[in-house]
Amino acid sequence: MHKFIQEILAFIGQTPIRDESLIRFTFKLEKVEIERLFELLSNEETLFFFSKPSGNRANLGVGKIESPFTEKLIETISKGNLEPNELIISANYDSSLMSKIPLVFGGEKFLPDKKENLWSDYPNQSWFIPQVLIASGIENTLIIFQFVGNNPNLKIFEKILDLLPLDTLVKTESATDYEILSATELEEWSRIINAGLDEITKHNIEKIVLARRMQLVLKSNFSISSFLSKLQTKYPECITFAYKENDSIFFGSTPEKLFTLDGNKIETEALAGSIARGANLNEDLVLESNLLNNQKDINEHNNVLSFLLSNLEDFSEKISYNPKPQIKKLQNIQHLQTPIKAMLKEGVDILELLRKLHPTPAVCGLPQKKAWELIEDLEYFDRGLYAGVVGWFNEKRKCEFSVGIRSAILKNNMLTAYAGCGIVEGSDPISEYHETELKFKPILSLLENEIINQP
Repeated sequence: MHKFIQEILAFIGQTPIRDESLIRFTFKLEKVEIERLFELLSNEETLFFFSKPSGNRANLGVGKIESPFTEKLIETISKGNLEPNELIISANYDSSLMSKIPLVFGGEKFLPDKKENLWSDYPNQSWFIPQVLIASGIENTLIIFQFVGNNPNLKIFEKILDLLPLDTLVKTESATDYEILSATELEEWSRIINAGLDEITKHNIEKIVLARRMQLVLKSNFSISSFLSKLQTKYPECITFAYKENDSIFFGSTPEKLFTLDGNKIETEALAGSIARGANLNEDLVLESNLLNNQKDINEHNNVLSFLLSNLEDFSEKISYNPKPQIKKLQNIQHLQTPIKAMLKEGVDILELLRKLHPTPAVCGLPQKKAWELIEDLEYFDRGLYAGVVGWFNEKRKCEFSVGIRSAILKNNMLTAYAGCGIVEGSDPISEYHETELKFKPILSLLENEIINQP
C-alpha cells in the first residue's frame, strides 16, 4: 500500500470527521507533465486541465465529488460566505500555502443547446470539486486528494499514484490523417454575414459576432496530450484548457481573459479588433500600425470596453484603464487589448459577476440580448462551450475565468472547430472569412504535416 494511502487511512481512523466537511490531503511530488496524465486517465468521466505556460503553472482536476454538500459548498464559496476552516479541512498541509490552488472547476455554455446533440455531454452550467487535483508549478507538483466526510474514494487516488512516475510510460503520437467532413463555406458565410449587416443597417443592432464551424474526422491514432503540449508551446501567453465529460473533450488555447480575482482585486480586458502577423518585423509593425489606426477595429474594441466598464460599475470601484489600446501579439494574429483593473465591493458573488460580464460584445454583440437572439437564428449549429466560459475559483477569493475561443470539441474521432469574428457597419464577408481562417489555425495547426483528404 502506498504511503500516501496509509496516511489518509490513519487520519480517518484517528480523527472525528463531520459529515459536512471537505477533507483535503496534499502531497508533494517531483514535477509532473500533467497533460500526459490527462491522456492516461482518459477513461475517467470527468477531467479538467487548465494551464498558462508563461506563468509556469498547470492544473488537472480528476473526477468530481457529487453530493448535496458540495453543491452547497460551491454556492457558499462563490458568495464569499466561507469562514476559515469552517467547512474545508486541510488535513496535512498548511492551507495558507494553497491560496493559488483551484478548488472548483467548470464552465458555462454560450447558449443552451437547441439544435443538435454534439454538446450533450455537458450541462449548460457545470461547476464541480474534483476528487483529485494535480497542481504543477516551476519546481514541483502537488497532488491533492479530496473527499467529503468519512467517505474517501481511494481507488481513483491509487490509480493515479500507480501511473507515476510518468517517465516510465510510453508517449503516443498525434493524429496522422484526417478528412474534412464539412465547413461553413464562403457562400453560406456571406449569406449569414449579409443578414447580420441588414440588421445593423436597420439599427436593430450595433454589432454581432458570427461564427464558422469546421468538422473533421481523425482517421488514425491521435493524442490529446500531444495536442495540449503543442498548444502550450505555440501559445505560452494563452490559457490552454481541456474539459472532458464522458465521451467529449472541449479544448483550446484562448487569448481572452474574462476576469481574474485576487481577494477584491479584479482584472479583466477588452480584446477585440484583430489583424494577421507579418512575415518579418517591418511587415509586422506596419500591420500593427494599421490595426491601431483602423476605425472599424477601434469602434469594435471600444464597444467591448464600454460594455465591461458599465457592467463593472455595479460591482466595483476604483476602475482604472488606459483609454489608448495596446497590442496583444500571438503567433499568427494580433489584437487590440485594453487591460482593466478594479476593486470589487464587499459581498460580490463570483458566479453572479461572471454572468453579468459574459457574454461580452467580443463574442456576442450589442445590444447583448438582441445579438444573442440573432446568433441563435442565423447560426445553424449550437456553440455549446465555444465562446462560453471555462475556469476555476477557490475558497480564498481567487479565480481565473477565460472565454472558450480558439477551441474545438473532440468526440470519439470527430473534431469540430469554431472561429468567429465581429460584424459591424462596413464589415466585408470575404475579409471576415479570411479572419476566421486565421482563428482556426491554433486548432488546425495541431494536425500540421498531416495528409488532408478533401471529400
